[in-house]
Amino acid sequence: MQFIVRFDVKQPANVSNEELIAIWRREAVAAQGAVDAGAVKHLWKVAGQRTVFAIIEVDSHETLDRALGGLPIIRELGPGVTTEALAIYDYSTYAQDLEEGVHGG
Repeated sequence: MQFIVRFDVKQPANVSNEELIAIWRREAVAAQGAVDAGAVKHLWKVAGQRTVFAIIEVDSHETLDRALGGLPIIRELGPGVTTEALAIYDYSTYAQDLEEGVHGG
């Protein structure tokens, strides 16, 4: 299963800039490890914002939930990070379904 996941990072008032950068460095190491392992297919940082998008491939919704819960940035910043995960699939599959009448018509 593939998901597009949006991470929005907000700096809590009790976290200094230095602490935030240290947390984000630990997260970058974990993220690169997930890329190297193949679970993260693509990873983008939005310029000028504390927002990251990832395409993640795991075997279930539960696996995604567990993986996100184990990330350093989520464990260390807690409510300072919000995520949105959307299940996705290849558009060519949808186009084929349209040709085959799966979606009405």
